Amino acid sequence: MGLIRFLLIAISFYLIFKVLARFVLPWFVKYSLKRFQTKFYEQNPHIRPDVPKKEGEVTIKKVSHDKDGKIPDDLGDYVDYEDVK
Repeated sequence: MGLIRFLLIAISFYLIFKVLARFVLPWFVKYSLKRFQTKFYEQNPHIRPDVPKKEGEVTIKKVSHDKDGKIPDDLGDYVDYEDVK
Protein backbone atom coordinates (compact mmCIF):
# COMPACT_ATOMS: atom_id res chain seq x y z
CA MET A 1 0.00 0.00 0.00
CA GLY A 2 2.87 2.37 0.77
CA LEU A 3 4.46 1.84 -2.66
CA ILE A 4 1.22 2.60 -4.51
CA ARG A 5 0.66 5.72 -2.40
CA PHE A 6 4.24 6.89 -3.10
CA LEU A 7 3.82 6.29 -6.87
CA LEU A 8 0.51 8.20 -6.94
CA ILE A 9 2.06 11.14 -5.09
CA ALA A 10 5.14 11.11 -7.35
CA ILE A 11 3.02 10.96 -10.52
CA SER A 12 0.73 13.73 -9.27
CA PHE A 13 3.72 15.97 -8.47
CA TYR A 14 5.15 15.22 -11.92
CA LEU A 15 1.89 16.13 -13.66
CA ILE A 16 1.46 19.31 -11.60
CA PHE A 17 5.03 20.34 -12.35
CA LYS A 18 4.52 19.60 -16.05
CA VAL A 19 1.39 21.79 -16.19
CA LEU A 20 3.12 24.59 -14.27
CA ALA A 21 6.18 24.42 -16.50
CA ARG A 22 4.05 24.54 -19.62
CA PHE A 23 1.63 27.34 -18.75
CA VAL A 24 2.68 29.28 -15.67
CA LEU A 25 6.44 29.41 -16.16
CA PRO A 26 6.37 31.16 -19.60
CA TRP A 27 3.91 33.74 -18.28
CA PHE A 28 6.11 34.34 -15.23
CA VAL A 29 9.24 34.72 -17.39
CA LYS A 30 7.51 37.26 -19.68
CA TYR A 31 6.24 39.21 -16.67
CA SER A 32 9.69 39.23 -15.05
CA LEU A 33 11.45 40.29 -18.24
CA LYS A 34 9.05 43.18 -18.82
CA ARG A 35 9.50 44.30 -15.21
CA PHE A 36 13.31 44.13 -15.45
CA GLN A 37 13.23 45.92 -18.81
CA THR A 38 11.18 48.82 -17.45
CA LYS A 39 13.48 49.14 -14.43
CA PHE A 40 16.52 49.08 -16.71
CA TYR A 41 15.17 51.82 -18.97
CA GLU A 42 14.14 53.92 -15.97
CA GLN A 43 17.71 53.78 -14.71
CA ASN A 44 19.24 54.25 -18.20
CA PRO A 45 16.92 56.49 -20.24
CA HIS A 46 19.65 57.33 -22.77
CA ILE A 47 19.73 53.69 -23.94
CA ARG A 48 15.99 53.45 -24.59
CA PRO A 49 15.36 52.30 -28.17
CA ASP A 50 13.56 54.67 -30.50
CA VAL A 51 9.85 54.18 -30.96
CA PRO A 52 9.29 52.29 -34.21
CA LYS A 53 7.93 54.56 -36.89
CA LYS A 54 5.31 53.74 -39.47
CA GLU A 55 6.53 52.94 -42.95
CA GLY A 56 6.83 56.09 -45.03
CA GLU A 57 6.90 58.43 -42.04
CA VAL A 58 9.65 61.04 -42.27
CA THR A 59 11.17 62.94 -39.38
CA ILE A 60 13.75 65.69 -39.55
CA LYS A 61 16.08 66.28 -36.65
CA LYS A 62 17.77 69.66 -36.54
CA VAL A 63 21.48 69.64 -35.94
CA SER A 64 22.70 72.64 -34.02
CA HIS A 65 25.62 74.54 -35.55
CA ASP A 66 27.74 77.38 -34.27
CA LYS A 67 26.53 80.89 -34.93
CA ASP A 68 28.88 81.38 -37.89
CA GLY A 69 28.08 77.95 -39.41
CA LYS A 70 31.45 76.35 -38.71
CA ILE A 71 31.91 72.79 -37.56
CA PRO A 72 32.29 72.56 -33.77
CA ASP A 73 35.76 71.70 -32.45
CA ASP A 74 34.53 68.78 -30.36
CA LEU A 75 32.90 67.04 -33.34
CA GLY A 76 35.79 64.64 -33.95
CA ASP A 77 39.43 64.23 -34.87
CA TYR A 78 40.88 64.95 -38.29
CA VAL A 79 42.62 61.95 -39.80
CA ASP A 80 44.95 62.50 -42.76
CA TYR A 81 44.24 60.10 -45.59
CA GLU A 82 47.00 58.60 -47.68
CA ASP A 83 46.36 56.62 -50.83
CA VAL A 84 48.30 53.37 -50.53
CA LYS A 85 49.05 51.55 -53.78
